[in-house]
Amino acid sequence: MKRFLTVLFILSLVSISQAQWIVQNFDNAVGPFFLDPPELNVNWFTNGTGSFMNLSNDPDHYEGTGSVKVDYSIEGAEGWGGYGVRTTYTPGNTDALPYLDFSTGTHLSMWYKVTNPVAFSQDGTFFMEFKLAEINAAGERDLWLHHTAVDFSDVSGGWINVLMPLQKSDDNTQGFVLQFGDGDQELQLDKIKGFEMAFVYLTAGGGTPPPTGAGSILLDKMELVGNRYTPLHTFDDTPSDFFVVDEFTGSAVLSNNSSDYVEGTGSMQLDYTVNCSESWGGYLNMQRNLAAPPDSFGNRTALVLFIKNPTPHVGTNDRLTMRFFVIENNTGVNEDWVLEVPIDLDQASEWTRYYMPLDTGLIWTDPEGHQRFPNDGFAQPWWNPQGDQQFNPTSIVAWKIELSGGGNEYGTQGEQLSGTLLFDVLQQSGFQFDDHEPPPAPQSIAVFPGTYTNLVTWADVPGESGEHYDVYASNNPITDITAPGVDLIASNILEDTQVFEHLLLSPKVSESVSFYYAVVCTDFAGNVGEPGFSGSTTNDAVGVAVVSFDVPNFVADGDLGEWQGIQEFKMYAGDTDPFGHPQYTIEDDDDCSASAWLAIDQEYLYVAFDVEDDVFYPVDATLGSWLLDAPDLFIGLYNWEGAMHPSYERGNSPDYHLRFNEQLARNDDGTASYDSLLVEGDNYFFGEKFPSGYVVEARILLSDLATKRNDPNATTDRIYITQGMRIPVDFGINDNDGDPVAQREGIMFYSATNQDVGWQHPNKWSYTWAEDWVLDAGNDGQVVTNYSLSQNYPNPFNPTTQIHYSIEKAGNVSLKVYDVLGRQVAELVNTNQAPGQYTVNFNGESLASGVYLFKIESGSFSDTKKMILMK
Repeated sequence: MKRFLTVLFILSLVSISQAQWIVQNFDNAVGPFFLDPPELNVNWFTNGTGSFMNLSNDPDHYEGTGSVKVDYSIEGAEGWGGYGVRTTYTPGNTDALPYLDFSTGTHLSMWYKVTNPVAFSQDGTFFMEFKLAEINAAGERDLWLHHTAVDFSDVSGGWINVLMPLQKSDDNTQGFVLQFGDGDQELQLDKIKGFEMAFVYLTAGGGTPPPTGAGSILLDKMELVGNRYTPLHTFDDTPSDFFVVDEFTGSAVLSNNSSDYVEGTGSMQLDYTVNCSESWGGYLNMQRNLAAPPDSFGNRTALVLFIKNPTPHVGTNDRLTMRFFVIENNTGVNEDWVLEVPIDLDQASEWTRYYMPLDTGLIWTDPEGHQRFPNDGFAQPWWNPQGDQQFNPTSIVAWKIELSGGGNEYGTQGEQLSGTLLFDVLQQSGFQFDDHEPPPAPQSIAVFPGTYTNLVTWADVPGESGEHYDVYASNNPITDITAPGVDLIASNILEDTQVFEHLLLSPKVSESVSFYYAVVCTDFAGNVGEPGFSGSTTNDAVGVAVVSFDVPNFVADGDLGEWQGIQEFKMYAGDTDPFGHPQYTIEDDDDCSASAWLAIDQEYLYVAFDVEDDVFYPVDATLGSWLLDAPDLFIGLYNWEGAMHPSYERGNSPDYHLRFNEQLARNDDGTASYDSLLVEGDNYFFGEKFPSGYVVEARILLSDLATKRNDPNATTDRIYITQGMRIPVDFGINDNDGDPVAQREGIMFYSATNQDVGWQHPNKWSYTWAEDWVLDAGNDGQVVTNYSLSQNYPNPFNPTTQIHYSIEKAGNVSLKVYDVLGRQVAELVNTNQAPGQYTVNFNGESLASGVYLFKIESGSFSDTKKMILMK
């Protein structure tokens, strides 16, 4: 993609005073528009009666017949204040909602009237945030926020207009900024499915009762204004631009209408008579040829046309339809492509915005057996397919509007259908890149070893703008980034960054490792280029604690003696090891630091924390669980291969966020919360230690992790762990020093990349390994066995390593080792075995350093993996 394409996002401010499309008139909107009963999202906790935003229909209005009234009271229950939110959609339940295309306009306009100015019980700032919910086909939501110019303290008593620029911006007063990004995090105005309005009260909050900001406001007439793209046709004083075809003694009179229009100076009026003189009916159409479109059709996704039907036709109902044609020519032959405009010509209608996707659609048959053109795309006429029969919007040379009367099956032959229509602005809509050329591979890839890190650098691809880069790593030369053993270690690195620091980890002990790297460019149009490669870089990896299969002799008593034989995860900001990463305010290790331990067997996950904390504040009924002294465990109970999960997954690769509070532990990943996973007793201890800090010990049933969530329809997880697997993991130690205003002051994370976003995104966690034991816990906690061959552990090795495999059905099992030339160097297993898990040792003392293959065969199952002997 070349740089000039970025100008397509620059907004034109043409005609923002002229109405284009009333998105919502707010007449009787509570229920049909806002959810009924209304849903309210507010502060997570309250010290008082709670916030409210009560909606009602009000007869006072700027236009139409009414407006929406919002009676509100927002508590400043948190240290910074508080908020309330009303939505027009339910997050996670948007499949049935239509897309709203705002891409034709430059601004959203809305009118408001303050009926009761905001009254504060404590000085503060009060404002409205308006949010657009952009949701892609996969259901992923990007939520975009604009800080509106609504003045809640206005005392004029009049209607006031507020304009919201429809542009991505770093300044939320000049456009929309990304608040939450689960999708591609690019503002796509043709993929809006709903709105949110948030009333925000900024003040020094907290206390009992908390401060409040309260009042009433009316909202009316939200419309899309301005032309983002130059209209294809304005219909202002343009009847002569068309030539009319009527071969069946009907008539078409085109004239200007300067008193009834959507924008500009007028509309075009069509007074028509369609004569159904043939057995198959009759038609008339008006066509306009294009020398060239003002903007490339290839960069657009739809056309938008405004039509009003002031005088319905006289004659048989359902006999007259409207069709919109585009004529394209990319082969030297004109091809007609047709869409049926879904207007009811039998009924009078006001100005209506008709959306015509620049895509192909399917001809269909209605219940009466009549063939019909699609209204969600274009199709070639069944009576005249021509050219290459491929829809090519970039080659459009003309367009036309046709009124078509049905044949004798609809009514009397020769019936004449007469009426009046108005047409106004025909616009291009949507955005896509007419760019299908992948960028070249990044060049100048270099690697600079540091202390337990490799600094990977590259040069941005020339001629690109808005592109991003992904970085891959492997212990072996990379020829295919999708191959086993190739990990995505960094994604969506923006242009001009050109660097990523790869933290090198190894199980238990620090050791020398070798890595190869690949960097891939994805351009702004979404085209993925070929990878650029580095050579091998050898450096020391820091040893990290692992998930132990040597489980403690567990007693929930606060005495951590049984954990002493198990390696600890350490989170001390003062350490030289690259772990212990404070967020917000952590003064020193006495303020907040911790050690943690993990172990697992076929029934339980075992967890322990030893936390240093100079102020112990674990309980406050007015605060959320995460705002107290409480450790968090983030863990994925599956094998990490290739790329970490961007969001929480369930089923065969489940991610968990566990929080340990005084009295209870909870499963709290935001979507599957369960507040009573454990209570204090035989399986759970949470208590203060002396002279400072606290201790946590927990033993959690894997079957409870797999099933206990508040969603009764949630998928049951399958937890599968074997020796040598890489396990996603992170820790967060929440620190509250008892300040009622500051509340939680800091968090100590294990991973440098968490930065308080790991509660949403597992790909921000770190990872470790499962030790040298075997677990396969199924949906009910029972052992489940299937065919598998795990990577040997350790790998590389010198001179011994272990190989684990599992067998689903009884039969002969063969496990052999080969060199890279295919010569057998060892036979480890060749016998009949029952279903189950097995581990064998391999000693390469007599072999030379190098790459070897180990292959298993049993029944129809066969698998081969590489291992490296490094002496």
